[in-house]
Amino acid sequence: MRPTPPRDDQRPLAAWLGPLLLLIAMIGTIALVGCARSTPVIVAPPATTATPSPATEASGPVPLDELAVTLEQVAKGFDRPLFVTNAGDGTGRLYVVEQGGRISVIEPGDGAITGFLDVEGLISDGGERGLLGLAFSPDYADSGELYVNYTDRAGATVVARYTADDPGAMTPKLDGPEVLLRVEQPYANHNGGCLAFDREGRLWVGMGDGGSGGDPENRAQNPRSLLGKMLTLDVSQPNPRPRIAITGVRNPWRFSFDRATGDLWIADVGQNAWEEVHLLRAGVIEGTNLGWNLWEGNHPYPEGSKRKRDGFEFPVIEYGHDVGRSITGGYVYRGSRSPGLVGAYLYADFEAGWIDAARVDDATPPHLTEQARLVSEAGQPSSFGEDEAGEVYVCDYAGGTVSRIVATAPKTR
Repeated sequence: MRPTPPRDDQRPLAAWLGPLLLLIAMIGTIALVGCARSTPVIVAPPATTATPSPATEASGPVPLDELAVTLEQVAKGFDRPLFVTNAGDGTGRLYVVEQGGRISVIEPGDGAITGFLDVEGLISDGGERGLLGLAFSPDYADSGELYVNYTDRAGATVVARYTADDPGAMTPKLDGPEVLLRVEQPYANHNGGCLAFDREGRLWVGMGDGGSGGDPENRAQNPRSLLGKMLTLDVSQPNPRPRIAITGVRNPWRFSFDRATGDLWIADVGQNAWEEVHLLRAGVIEGTNLGWNLWEGNHPYPEGSKRKRDGFEFPVIEYGHDVGRSITGGYVYRGSRSPGLVGAYLYADFEAGWIDAARVDDATPPHLTEQARLVSEAGQPSSFGEDEAGEVYVCDYAGGTVSRIVATAPKTR
């Protein structure tokens, strides 16, 4: 997980002491179960349908660096929000995941915010641990099934299923947790945590390398370890067994499937020097090796090592720690409010606080064709998310807000 920047124990004291003190102060404000908790406040209810921005629509496609992008705050008052998503059930509701164990639901129209699920009593919280992921089954409207990823009281990664008695209700009764996967974690950091379904209905699980610095036990390249991997679960089967789909990740925060193409985008948090994003085309995803801990981005690890590039998939986007130090993966924009962003991949850096966009060509492997800074100051962007219409949202971890990303018009020259 990566809400607290996961730079590992090799960071200089000054580099991590400030964020750590901030985190400790934030954790100290969390109330115990049964005590009063802050209530999120709606700012602008999410629209039930996406309405294109007239200015952007009139302009037609423009280069990314010519777009004027704003963050339209939807709701505030969350405690360390880590994810926002939808249930794909036609209701237009948004679900916000908080690290401390709570999931809230935002109703479109009147914008009511209600508690949906609270697993605070099941988890270990703080640093890079907590409630880290949420995914609704593609048939949630019928099955009522949803899946969460959290670190349990012992620090192990757990993927569990809950089942709603009335999927159409805003606050149904949820039966669970039914634990489908539990993976011991040797250290407290690099827990991954992201969940997503692919087009075949398989649940993907992002697993970090187990933590510490440099993957000291070489788990990411070990085919017998589930750590440092992208896993799949066939949740339609009883007692589904995890399958290793991708090898060689350090701390995937976060990954997503392009809803138009099925391509998989994985943002992997770097070690000492490089942050990276991988793009794997639909149909050629499984069996790939993203390189960690032999490669950090396009660069041999440790620095100065002699390596052959054969057998590895290299990132389509990378940047050094002079630009940012903790990448937050996002989504390819497929909404209609901001036509200028269609087809662009949105991502951010948690520490530097910016949001960027990039485009790639249709080649395999893909090549970066365009890249631009959309927002220079976005707080601490901990995660992105989509609504049913393909509009993209961003969570500000420290600010406690969820905002919609909108390209309102081309910049004035």
